[in-house]
Amino acid sequence: MRDQSRLSNFISATAYTDPVDIKKLRFIYSAIERYAGSKGKEFEKLHVLEVACGKGGITFPLASLGCDVTAFDIDENAVEFLQAQVKNRRVGNVTVTVDNGYTFDDGKDYDIVVASEVFEHVLEPSRFAGNITRRMMEGSYLIVTTPNGYGPWEMKNRMDIRTRLRNWNALRHLLGKTPYIKGSGDGHCQVYTKRRLLNLFSTFSLGLIGSAKSDSLLTIFSQLRRSTLVGNLDIKLADILPYWLASGWYFIFELRGSNKFTAG
Repeated sequence: MRDQSRLSNFISATAYTDPVDIKKLRFIYSAIERYAGSKGKEFEKLHVLEVACGKGGITFPLASLGCDVTAFDIDENAVEFLQAQVKNRRVGNVTVTVDNGYTFDDGKDYDIVVASEVFEHVLEPSRFAGNITRRMMEGSYLIVTTPNGYGPWEMKNRMDIRTRLRNWNALRHLLGKTPYIKGSGDGHCQVYTKRRLLNLFSTFSLGLIGSAKSDSLLTIFSQLRRSTLVGNLDIKLADILPYWLASGWYFIFELRGSNKFTAG
């Protein structure tokens, strides 16, 4: 039976406000609750790794459960911000470091690995998945959230002239800016179908045990989607439409077999 008080604390620990982000947090909580129940473990006994943690929108909810949380990101500014927040809030069960997902290796095994909105940003997803999977043990969960590469949100962004202009190196040169490099910054360098994602993770003995859709068609209205009314309508719409009309997906994978894959 779900502990509504614990779930409420989990949600209230984030700075996220958009309905779709709250839906994502609820999915992550459900996955952790499922793992703890299936393994007979208390939340406080879980070891959780968050990959590409950013400024802590998911990190602090994870910490609210009492888990031992390790979080890393390649962005030094984001890590410095999060480290300061952890110190200011006196959160004792979170460790945050600057690290690269291709090479991260702290020698520990984790019950749960969270990679939220990460895989669309990496140039070598197989290498990335192989390395973070090495930090898992048989039965561990990998929670992944990522955009549908051909969904409404991604299609809208690819047609946005402002994005094209920002990444046009001839224009960047005229403006005295550094060249745009695919895979750098906030840009997406991978376009995923659901099949491609499932094939990627099956390579590393990760079996799909749960999934959900994020939001859908109304997400193309960038400002409206942040309103409670439109945002909540869109996340409910996603639940009843086909998976290919979702703007993003949430997945739970379970590691079945050895976790000591060769990275690189």
